Amino acid sequence: MKYTRFLSALTLLLSMSTAYAANIQYGVMCYHDVVDESAPPEAYGRDEFDDEFRRQYYPQTITVNKLINHFNWLRNNGYTPVSWQQIKDARSGRGKLPAKPVLLTFDDGYISFYKTIFPVLKAYNYPAMYALVTSWMETPANGHIAYGKKKLPRKAFITWEQVREMQQSGLIEIASHTHDLHRSNFGNPFGSEFAAALPGKYENGRYETPEEYRKRIADDLRRSADIIEKRTGKRPNALVWPYGQYNQKATEIARQEGFDSDFTLFDLELNKEGAGHVGRILVDHETGYGVIKSYLEGKMFESKIKRAVYVNLDDLYSPNAEQFNRNFDKLVSRIAQLGVSVVYLQAFSDEDGNGIAEKVYFPNRHLKMKADLFSRVAWQLMTRSGVKVYAWMPMTAFNFGSGYDYVSNSGARRLSFTNEKNRRAAAEVYEDLAFSSRFNGLLFQNDAVFTDFKGNLPSGAFGNSQYWQQAAANIDGLVHYSDQLKAGAMKYSFNGAVELKSAHNLYAGQAIDKEAQKWFTQSLSKYIKHYDYTAIALMPYEKGRNTNTQDAAKWVKSTTQDIKNTGIPLDKTIIELPAQNRQTNQPVPAAELVQWMNDLKERGIKNIAYGPDDFVNDRPAINIVRPAFSIKR
Repeated sequence: MKYTRFLSALTLLLSMSTAYAANIQYGVMCYHDVVDESAPPEAYGRDEFDDEFRRQYYPQTITVNKLINHFNWLRNNGYTPVSWQQIKDARSGRGKLPAKPVLLTFDDGYISFYKTIFPVLKAYNYPAMYALVTSWMETPANGHIAYGKKKLPRKAFITWEQVREMQQSGLIEIASHTHDLHRSNFGNPFGSEFAAALPGKYENGRYETPEEYRKRIADDLRRSADIIEKRTGKRPNALVWPYGQYNQKATEIARQEGFDSDFTLFDLELNKEGAGHVGRILVDHETGYGVIKSYLEGKMFESKIKRAVYVNLDDLYSPNAEQFNRNFDKLVSRIAQLGVSVVYLQAFSDEDGNGIAEKVYFPNRHLKMKADLFSRVAWQLMTRSGVKVYAWMPMTAFNFGSGYDYVSNSGARRLSFTNEKNRRAAAEVYEDLAFSSRFNGLLFQNDAVFTDFKGNLPSGAFGNSQYWQQAAANIDGLVHYSDQLKAGAMKYSFNGAVELKSAHNLYAGQAIDKEAQKWFTQSLSKYIKHYDYTAIALMPYEKGRNTNTQDAAKWVKSTTQDIKNTGIPLDKTIIELPAQNRQTNQPVPAAELVQWMNDLKERGIKNIAYGPDDFVNDRPAINIVRPAFSIKR
């Protein structure tokens, strides 16, 4: 190979940095397959496994020259690759990490690690972690390995003998990449496929139970650790999740099985040396030095601008399969064309328009399921339309039937959030949603509006200070209640706390008027601090407010300025515009909606939402609204 002499010279010239720093952060780079394009095909037995084949089925494949260039860049910019043992020693106080540490990891167990990558690591004296899928490793020499939809020859992967040889060098540490979770399972009746480490496996006409899920994951991880210990003499304590996908429950199971650390993927932030949950950046052939530099300096760019639309599953649903499929195709295509970043996807059904969830669109323990749609729709929007999906859910507008405590005022019947049985049931609904579905966040509907008539207040007139005291207690109670709901979802939520964001609705009047906040048990300042986003709804055509476009436009401008004058951080605020005129029950013309959007942007508002989106009838007209609303040019 033409880099052989280069490696020999490099071995004599390289030296490791000895600079140390305390309590520093470190980056983790994730590689997969590496090809040496200068080597003759027979060197790797590529008669039926050539580079083109590997590039087709291993999308993260890079060339050895690219890998060497990455290593040179790390060295020239002062970075020191460290071993996982060094990080664990720093975590426990038995050692210190050098300045600018980096952990190199390689996944899946391709033969290229032994034949191409390992010689380079030895030349640079760089340690690395190697994550193995034990079911693949245990495949007989003449067998084939299921890799996605294809069958790959066993010779494409490393052998245990080669693993032991590399392990003896002191440079390579072995991690589990699970036994048989590097694949997908069906996750709903429609055939959506999710990473096997995630819950809600759908098979033989039913979903697995939480206990079946727990046992499936525990058995797999235990088997993987047992095999690695048997084959190498050392039990692994690091787990690398396939595809970087996991949840809080799976992490809990991993800890119980002896894995004190677990690794993910697609992370934007560096890792603290004491953290057991470790993020990584995925490196492929298109990863430029600018991206690597930004990641290792903790400056990864992520657009802060949010553009969101509300989507009602009630508008999508149809008992007629052909009509449903037409609606579904329109939705997925339209959201992709709109160029938005977020969809607030209604997870419940409000058939009679009374604002109460009698049914939902996912299997659960407490409410009727209208149709098993949320899982499929959310996943398609995430993967095909390229958006984040927030599950739009009620807080107190549930109808659990008899045996639960409700409160009402002015005809609005709500679940009492102070009743522990109510709280537990609602949290279980959120938990069941996350068990069966993948999504990126929760949008708490603004239905937990409790006036002074709805609390357990002492008899007699209240003074202003007493009302404020009671209101503050109610607000704190509602915020704590929302934490309980989020905790229910967090148990099985797709990629845990890193992924699960929260947003809370608030009407503009309640955001601006502190007296209204008191009467309706709302608090803009507390919501801003507590949730990732507060979505403030403007209602220019609220009944009795404005009757013409000129007055509505003035109201939007003045109300937006009033919101800004509160001093809230605009990066945590989303301003919502209505797509429906509540006075006429007709759609707001697209041109008028665009004018409102432009008025918001002129006043420094970048995070904008509208809804509901009438994707079936192209309202608002996409050719009109997209230029003003899209963040994708």
